[in-house]
Amino acid sequence: MIREKIIIEDIAITLERKNIKNMYLRVLPPNGEVKVSAPLFLSDEDISNFIKSRKEWILKKQELILKNGISAPLKYKNGEKHEIWGKTYALQLIKNTTTKRVLVDEERNVIYLPVPPRSTIEKRKNILDEHYRAELKHALPEALDKCCKIVGKTPTDIKVRKMKNWGNCNQNGVITLNLNLAKKRPICLEYVLIHELCHLIEFNHGKKFKKLMDKFCPNWKEIKKELNE
Repeated sequence: MIREKIIIEDIAITLERKNIKNMYLRVLPPNGEVKVSAPLFLSDEDISNFIKSRKEWILKKQELILKNGISAPLKYKNGEKHEIWGKTYALQLIKNTTTKRVLVDEERNVIYLPVPPRSTIEKRKNILDEHYRAELKHALPEALDKCCKIVGKTPTDIKVRKMKNWGNCNQNGVITLNLNLAKKRPICLEYVLIHELCHLIEFNHGKKFKKLMDKFCPNWKEIKKELNE
């Protein structure tokens, strides 16, 4: 592979020439870096023409990334930053078979992640996700008891899993929480619990529901904004 930095139409590009058949273009978060993979036999002129033809798309993609603060995909590697209950830690991989659980050093702000040899990103992610699941389940009894007393309602059951929303409540009274809440400040967990408990009174998100939220969690709008950043 041959790698070089080039500029075409005022766009800085990392060009990688490889033994491939087709050309590939990527605009990457968090800073909109442009990467092009091109076949070894392709001429400079062909590469330049390709970039020029995609200039408008590149600029729009860069604007989208920067405007929305889109982060680079996590790779779960040494030194990468991860959060537990709103506090930031550096990840440190432990490549052995003796340590089976995630260890957190509060003084050094380090998460020690036990991984098997030649572990994949997905495997490392799953190991850390299970730690988040355990953290959330450990925090739930106290938080749920507090929020149930505030709202005056109790769910029939409560579950933790990966999901797109922070939480939901079905008509049978079962509340499901996103395990990623363990990354956020504890006040965020309380907000989501109050939100879902309010659905046991008012199932939709209309005016009555918002009045309930104003009553039971006066700063809910600020917490919601923090959650969605």
